[in-house]
Amino acid sequence: MQKKEPYQDHPPYHLTSRDQGQNYLPSTEVREVVMQVDDEMDLRDLLDTVIRRKGVVLACLLLCFTAVATYTLTLTPQFEATGVLRVSAQADKLTKFEGVESTVLKSMEFQQTQVELLGSEQLASRVIDRMDLINNPSFATTGGGSGEAQAMGLFDTVKAFIRPEENKDTFNLLSEDARQRIVIDKALEKFKELFAVTPIKNSELIKVSFAAISPTTASEVANTAMDEFINMHMDSKLKSSQDASRFLQKQIEAAQIKLEKSEIELQAFARKIGIVSLDPKSNLIMKQLEELNQSLAQARSHRISQEAKYQHVLGAGDQILNQMIENELIQNLKNQYATLLSDYEELGRTFKPAYPKMQQLGAKMDRIEERIRAEQNAIVESIKNDYESAVKAEEYLAARAEEQKQRAMDLEEKATQYKILEREVATNKGIYQSLLERSKEIEATVGAAVTNIQIVDYARPPLYPFKPRVARNLALGLILGLFGGIGMAFLLEYFDNTIKNPDEMAERFNIPVLGMIPYDKSADDDQVTMALKFYNEPRSPVAESFRTTMTSVRLSVADDPPKTILVTSILPGAGKSSLSSNACFSYLAEDERCLLIDGDLRKPSLHRIFRGGIRGAGLSTILSGMKDWREVVKPSEYPGLDFISSGPLPPNPAELLSSRRMRRLLQDAGKEYDRIVIDGPPYQGFAEILVMSHMVDGVILVAVEGKTPREGVKHFRRAVTNVGGRILGTIINKVGRRKGYSSYSSYKYYAYDYNYGNGNRKRG
Repeated sequence: MQKKEPYQDHPPYHLTSRDQGQNYLPSTEVREVVMQVDDEMDLRDLLDTVIRRKGVVLACLLLCFTAVATYTLTLTPQFEATGVLRVSAQADKLTKFEGVESTVLKSMEFQQTQVELLGSEQLASRVIDRMDLINNPSFATTGGGSGEAQAMGLFDTVKAFIRPEENKDTFNLLSEDARQRIVIDKALEKFKELFAVTPIKNSELIKVSFAAISPTTASEVANTAMDEFINMHMDSKLKSSQDASRFLQKQIEAAQIKLEKSEIELQAFARKIGIVSLDPKSNLIMKQLEELNQSLAQARSHRISQEAKYQHVLGAGDQILNQMIENELIQNLKNQYATLLSDYEELGRTFKPAYPKMQQLGAKMDRIEERIRAEQNAIVESIKNDYESAVKAEEYLAARAEEQKQRAMDLEEKATQYKILEREVATNKGIYQSLLERSKEIEATVGAAVTNIQIVDYARPPLYPFKPRVARNLALGLILGLFGGIGMAFLLEYFDNTIKNPDEMAERFNIPVLGMIPYDKSADDDQVTMALKFYNEPRSPVAESFRTTMTSVRLSVADDPPKTILVTSILPGAGKSSLSSNACFSYLAEDERCLLIDGDLRKPSLHRIFRGGIRGAGLSTILSGMKDWREVVKPSEYPGLDFISSGPLPPNPAELLSSRRMRRLLQDAGKEYDRIVIDGPPYQGFAEILVMSHMVDGVILVAVEGKTPREGVKHFRRAVTNVGGRILGTIINKVGRRKGYSSYSSYKYYAYDYNYGNGNRKRG
């Protein structure tokens, strides 16, 4: 006898191939291969999740919408009045002089500075004092009156609960100054909350808004704020101008005294050293030095030119020298020489050089060459003389320039103090003139009401409240509730570790899906009705699904269909007992004898369905050796189906089920029955399933979408595989129990394909 190999490499086998001499208990060896699971979700999966969790989505939507609606409808309506200011970086000028604050006004941060000034406490204090807002009922800041309580709203109420305000008794114990300071601080804080400043992008315009429960108060405060801002700006300019005027007047007086003193000192020093002026145009020494420098520069340039020419003539050859030195005499001599040379060559064709005529021509040519050479030497000597003259002229001018330079240096040394005094006079004069101009400018602009801030639009009392915006808030509540509900649905889906799609069984755990049984609401609470569904309603969708499922079971091992089948689930309540009964009825429809065994020795249930079973004598009685299995098996009221109940519940079900009697029972019963279906207990980590999985031809796992945990399936597959058991596949039960599962529609196509093959197009 050989032990059964794992499912992948297992050949066709019979029940008798099991080794009856050994007990197979759960193995601790892990032989599972990690599978690649594609967890990528498509749009349909996301939609299925939302539909499946629609209760959570609707609850979040209703809760958020109700909270927003309650908050919105309980708020006191507020009115907002808005005015527009124009703030220019450059103010209009009455004079050609720039303002005292021109540098600030021209800065790139000017508009932002004005925005911050509009939100400053100084402006808020001026508006509060001018309008007496502290005593205005629409602007209540003390005592926690009813108007303030209505305007606080939900968030302010929560804030007051977290950070409670001081009570009246504590407030009255403070000094008058302390109470006044607290009131002013609260008024400023309240004003900043209701006052808004918004610069308009790419423009010089700034919106000024104020919110209040009274539209008249809102417009009056906004207009007052704009007026006070202009007044604050003008007061600031006036104060700056007055301060600057007083400061400049003192500076002018000091500068004038200093200028007069420096001029007197300059004149006295010039008279002492005899200097009229240091300007080169009126100073003889400086003028002569400048002329000598110019002449020296020209002489040096002429000398360099003559030197280069002379050096070139000395180093050049006769041919180059002839090209360089050209005059009329040399040109005539060269022409004569060329004529004689031509005649000499002509006679040379006829006569020899000793011929007298030839000798005469040669003598003439020699004399002409000597004259040319003498003339060239004379020209070279002339160039040399010119070069030497240029050198002497340069040396003479250099000596004279050095002498004049020494005189100028002596003069410069004497005039150093003069220059210092002259610069001091110029500096004092510039300072005095600048201060005088600035003083005249301030005098011209002190009384001018010119500012770079203008009111473009005054605020008008609004006709309708701006807050709360009921439609926007309700729409926002719907959107937030919807997205919050969807987010909560996906969050719950993420933490829900149960099987939600039949494809998970094949893709994630490599367990094929044999079929899907639809949810029957009429038989949900009646186990007997559901267990007899195939027999009592053979044309129902449930029965059609069982036919398709059991066909898949038969085809799971094509050469040798499984004879002994163990039906189990991960958790109780999956419907495995009902599926076991309907599986037997499916085999009866094929004229096969079937034996149904209640293998759940912990919490049996089949005795309620098949009342012919005797709970007093059953599987536990057989395994304990008290009776033979033929004495315990009882025929049911359905022809071809026999039943063995669980019998008395033993204290050690795992040991009984792993005994040799259990193997012998399956072996002997397999000789008399075509199919043996065992309704096993839930897996739940118990050893019974692992023990029996090695004894049967195959194990069927019953799963329920949304209930069967993934970890349980993972451990189940690993444990059954480790002990050598074969998992035929899984049956998805109660499909469509939770509306929204995509597998409910998939079930219809499973049933449709099966019936189409039988020539019947009816959908399940």
